[in-house]
Amino acid sequence: MKFHLLGTPEVRRDGELVDVGHARQLSVLAVLLVDVHQVVGVDKLLSRVWGDAPPRQAKAALYSYVSRLRTALDGIPIVRRSGGYVLEADPASIDLHHFRSLVALGRPDEAMALVRGEPFEGLHGAWFDGLRETLAGEITAAELDHIDARLAAGEHLSLVAELTARTSERPLDERLAGQLMRALIGAGQRADALAYYSGLRDRLADELGLDPGPALRDLHASLVQRPQWSPRQLPPAPTDFAGMAAELAALDLAGPIVTITGPAGSGKTRLALHWAHEHAADYPDGQLFVALDDSDPADVVRGFITALGTSPDGIPPEPHAQTALYRTLLADRRMLIVLDNAADTAQVVPLLPGTPRCRVVVTSRERLPGLVTAHGARPVVL
Repeated sequence: MKFHLLGTPEVRRDGELVDVGHARQLSVLAVLLVDVHQVVGVDKLLSRVWGDAPPRQAKAALYSYVSRLRTALDGIPIVRRSGGYVLEADPASIDLHHFRSLVALGRPDEAMALVRGEPFEGLHGAWFDGLRETLAGEITAAELDHIDARLAAGEHLSLVAELTARTSERPLDERLAGQLMRALIGAGQRADALAYYSGLRDRLADELGLDPGPALRDLHASLVQRPQWSPRQLPPAPTDFAGMAAELAALDLAGPIVTITGPAGSGKTRLALHWAHEHAADYPDGQLFVALDDSDPADVVRGFITALGTSPDGIPPEPHAQTALYRTLLADRRMLIVLDNAADTAQVVPLLPGTPRCRVVVTSRERLPGLVTAHGARPVVL
């Protein structure tokens, strides 16, 4: 049995609609579903369903509604306990609670798929109005979380039109404004991002007497102050490269991360560099290269941050913050990163970008199964 509250409230058993009565009786069920597994006192039920001044016959009607709901929900108990009622159902069967759990797990796209319209549509009263307002904020936050995930996945160009429309509806929403700026930057429209910030700053000042918040100011500063460096760190391409057609084709088809593995002398680095030079134009924001050998990945991260245009005094001291900055610098760029002669997976993971817009080629004598299973790397074995 499934309970739907994020839209017109309804109950379905094996996909078939269950008749749970008229709107008032449905309101009683909705209150119990919102507080599933919690005792809802009779007085609280009355005030939520009938308002602050329920009629004298409301309590008798409530008892009748609960009795009818028990019949309709055959197998889902509504238990009288401690001066109230408790509905005992699996919270995952109630879309409202499932929505909240998915948001908490960082799966906003799945959460948004549960929303079918205005929550509690057709149910009236101050309590439902207040709950609708609360849920509207939660749904909006989930929408924005989903947009963040899409931006991280590199969908900048496809999001520009969508976010432009959304910002016209909510022109003073700074989180939405930041997302539009990031989409414009990722789509190569840096000047448009700067112009949008300027217009928003003027509007905030005129209408609210405020300046943009810290997040927007930092994003603007990164556009104005950060050098738009495009490092070209690849060593020279091998001059006498031949063969390996099947391996080159496999590299062409691989995803954002690919491993080239094999014994010493099998041509891993030669293959990686030949392919990298052949495809350098596909990565207009630059190419990073490092011969890892026994390097500490923290040292490599700092070197890459510097290569991407950050001065040494702008690098935070904590390793986790350095990795976060490195991924931030890569977030709106399309770059090729070649990590040569990796010792193991642990040496590589801190150097992975957070966006599939970048391509990572790793060479190693080891098979690096952790990169394949945990990060989706496609292996090319020599």
